[in-house]
Amino acid sequence: MTFLLKSLKNKKGIRRYIGPKRIIFILMFVVFVIWTWRYYKSGALSPSIIEQYRVQYPVSAVLLFLSVYVMSVIAALPSLPLNLAAGFFWGGLAGGIFSAVGATAGGWLSFLAARWLIGQPLADQFDNKWVSRVQDEFDRNGWKFVAFARINPIIPTGPLNYLLGLSSLSSRGFLGATFIFLLPPAIAIAYIGDTLQTFTAQQVGVSEIIRGILIASAAIIFLALVKFAVVF
Repeated sequence: MTFLLKSLKNKKGIRRYIGPKRIIFILMFVVFVIWTWRYYKSGALSPSIIEQYRVQYPVSAVLLFLSVYVMSVIAALPSLPLNLAAGFFWGGLAGGIFSAVGATAGGWLSFLAARWLIGQPLADQFDNKWVSRVQDEFDRNGWKFVAFARINPIIPTGPLNYLLGLSSLSSRGFLGATFIFLLPPAIAIAYIGDTLQTFTAQQVGVSEIIRGILIASAAIIFLALVKFAVVF
């Protein structure tokens, strides 16, 4: 009898969790991502669409840029051309700030979507001792992990936003750490776009600089992982 009641309770919980509103939201989200990727493939989300509005409608150009950036982050599209374009359009400092704002806003929406759709399974305690120690460490210093991930450009921003939504990290901690520690690399990339006057990552000078940054970032991550493995 107790087993039957528990089973019915679990079924009700599942029905409540996978309700019609959530299913509709998931379908809308999938359609949005597919639609965004199709527009990206067609070139409709290229930074060049912002250039035609920048002189006559400067405020609208900034809002359009932020909208495209937010969409790109949610759909996990490459955001490097947008970051370069921000420097090309508005200079290294302002362009970097606009990029950081767009990345933070898009990341926060992704973070909330993952948390609302799936919950926080990574916050649950597991029997494995090593996993539990990692979770405890993240609970105490989650913002430091976000800071380290944000300041290293080799770590993909889009997937990380959804992963963090499944963790115990607070929304305030996500926003603060994301914006503050995305700002330096965003400004650095924007200055490259400003200096070389381009938003094409495939250009020879740009590709060499970006490759050097990514190699340095990968080396830092490798050293951090070695240290982490030694401690644990």
